[in-house]
Amino acid sequence: MAYWKSQNLKDVISSIKDEEFVLPVIQRRLKWDEDKIELLFNSLLKGYSFGAIIVLEEEKDSSPLFAFRKFCLDFSKKDDALLSEDVPLLSRTQFFVIDGQQRLQSFYIGLCGSYNGKILYFDLFSKFKEDEYEFKFNSPEKQKVLPTQKNFWYPTKDLYDRLSNVRDAPNVADEICAKHEIADGEKRRHVERNIQKFYESIFRDDSVGISRVTLNKERNPTENRQRMVELFQRLNTEGIRLNTLDLVASRLKGFDYRMEDFLDTVVEENKEIRLGQDEIVKLLMTLRDTPSLAITNLDASTSVEWANFALNNSDKIKSTLKTLREFLKATNDYDWFNSKAGKKYSPVPLCILAYHIFYSEHADKDFADMRRWLRISLLNDVFAARGNGWDPTRTGLIQLHGVLKNYLSQTFPVDELFTVYKENCKSIIFRSEITADNIIDELTKSQKYIFYLIYGSKSELLLGEADHIQPRNLLLNYVVGNKLTEPMIDSVANLEMLSRDDNRTKSDKKLKDWIKKQPDRQEYLERHLIPSDEALWRPTNFRQFLKARAQLIVNKINDSMK
Repeated sequence: MAYWKSQNLKDVISSIKDEEFVLPVIQRRLKWDEDKIELLFNSLLKGYSFGAIIVLEEEKDSSPLFAFRKFCLDFSKKDDALLSEDVPLLSRTQFFVIDGQQRLQSFYIGLCGSYNGKILYFDLFSKFKEDEYEFKFNSPEKQKVLPTQKNFWYPTKDLYDRLSNVRDAPNVADEICAKHEIADGEKRRHVERNIQKFYESIFRDDSVGISRVTLNKERNPTENRQRMVELFQRLNTEGIRLNTLDLVASRLKGFDYRMEDFLDTVVEENKEIRLGQDEIVKLLMTLRDTPSLAITNLDASTSVEWANFALNNSDKIKSTLKTLREFLKATNDYDWFNSKAGKKYSPVPLCILAYHIFYSEHADKDFADMRRWLRISLLNDVFAARGNGWDPTRTGLIQLHGVLKNYLSQTFPVDELFTVYKENCKSIIFRSEITADNIIDELTKSQKYIFYLIYGSKSELLLGEADHIQPRNLLLNYVVGNKLTEPMIDSVANLEMLSRDDNRTKSDKKLKDWIKKQPDRQEYLERHLIPSDEALWRPTNFRQFLKARAQLIVNKINDSMK
């Protein structure tokens, strides 16, 4: 049963401060960024509706359905580690926020706290006549609270605190104008009207609709818990929508609050290789041999089984991921998964490797085979390819897992996994061996990974720009007579990474002229794997240059796999 009540935002913030409103363990962390929070405050002062807040009412002296945590006052993406508490009996009536957490958390931070060390500022010179109210986050040490010709950025939390004490908007406006010597009549009017609007929106208007949901306590707790998780799932279909993996995580935490700490800990330990909560949940699905499980099939009993599996194998899972990190460091792939270039990688390869490590008794002896599989897979870009029924995060993972589970405690089945690509990934021509011709003709989509293998994690990769070694405009003049093609000209075998300044300076200079300007010619050629034979630098010999440079790349790749 639900009961509706409208409240002003000040009363809601007080309920959050007093921990009357709390967050059940099934809730995610704050997902909104600064822009969204700023826009929320703009919408508040404009009088726009921002949706109802739905809370579960849990009475005093009752056993709460979920473990819970308080709202975060000073949010930091690096340290959002408030953990839920499992309380046997409530000492007071509390309200568990089922829907609206992002909005309430944003209001709480904007009015009382901080976001990554920044606080929210309100421009008291905002154009109230046009109904435009400007808010922005900035660090206190960078934002001077001084009126300028155009803006007067004032700390929102200071304004909120002062109005909480005196509840008199005109008086507060007079105080601020006097303190900052604002004598101009039009500017004073802006300050007065904006503070009045701020006061009305937060302290006077009942702008927050609260729907209080109660449960039938005659039902058993597991049934009620299932019903609330399903409600949470249905409600989160708009706004910051939960994806399937978010929902799985919420269900697991809902049926065993200890999963929150487990997920937070594992994510923190593996953040450098970008394994977030979604990726850890995907790994758990794989380790449980259910990589294709639909959220609709994750009922109460299955959720409990999953949570028990994760918690009972907590040490082994953490050890598995530690071995995975050691493997990536040993094979020099750690920086790829940690770098900006590899930030959008698929979690599938790490899930497959972790699955083998988890069930293998001698994974360290398989490092060479695992490295070959990972390198060849990334060079063929199979985890980004899509089409013809191949989706790496769905069908790809399912098919690779289907092979791997038949080789538990055996040698890592490289060739059998390659067969999966050949038979199912029809959108590419898969090559299990890396040759110069493959580099030139086919492995162009894996350009960033090839650059990584050439340069490692140096600044050329992280901050540079791809540049044609032999200038494109120059080579286009030879397309017809020398049977060159534009794909050949744009092949990764004719690309290097340069700093932005060098790229601008080089422009369309001939390779010979550009090399002459290098302070250390030999070092430059070796760093970029450019053939040292100057005869190959002539545009008329571009085909031979391309083959020679591609072979140097192949040699470096093969050396890295020894």
